[in-house]
Amino acid sequence: MPIEIRELIIKTEVVSINSKYSFGMKEKELSILRKQLLEECKRLIAEKNQKDSYKR
Repeated sequence: MPIEIRELIIKTEVVSINSKYSFGMKEKELSILRKQLLEECKRLIAEKNQKDSYKR
């Protein structure tokens, strides 16, 4: 009686980065990105509120 053995080996390596941000972004760049994102969200919310206010 033949026996078939299948085996899958997955090798992983976990590396810890002591850096604050793993994406390589500096704090100033992150601050600018956050401000841009916040302004965009505020603009979209304001536009949505203006459109919804006419639907009565």
